[in-house]
Amino acid sequence: MNKALLTIGISLGLSVPLAAQAGPEEDFNDLFAKAQSTHKDAGTFQWTVTSDRLSAAESAADNGDYEKAKAMAKEALELAEESVAQRKKQQEAWRNVAIGN
Repeated sequence: MNKALLTIGISLGLSVPLAAQAGPEEDFNDLFAKAQSTHKDAGTFQWTVTSDRLSAAESAADNGDYEKAKAMAKEALELAEESVAQRKKQQEAWRNVAIGN
């Protein structure tokens, strides 16, 4: 095998994981955006505690504490997912009562 080709292949293979790693700010931004989107998806079933966690996450990020910000955003995402599940369950329950099984 060509030694130069092997060297290039190994160099590329080792550099890909380094390029794929995001920093704490990017991790927070991705998680925060997903939490916000999921919270909006809950519609009228949005929980106020989720909004509080999103605000706390944003505040922590503004202060540069991305570990705390990520923790708050993760908690907000979990709460938002639960509120979406509640919305879906209530829609199904309403359909069963209004339309029947």
